[in-house]
Amino acid sequence: MKENKMRCISCGKELDEEGVVFPCPKCGKLIARCGHCRKRTIKYKCECSFEGP
Repeated sequence: MKENKMRCISCGKELDEEGVVFPCPKCGKLIARCGHCRKRTIKYKCECSFEGP
């Protein structure tokens, strides 16, 4: 059975070893970001409309 991995909210790729998962500051939903998008400060937007760098 294949493991269900989290995907980056910015690019949609599966999380790598440098990825992080954290709660949205506004609604608490878990946000996942890969190392690539974090290093390049790619913007993301939660379903609740919270936006981050």
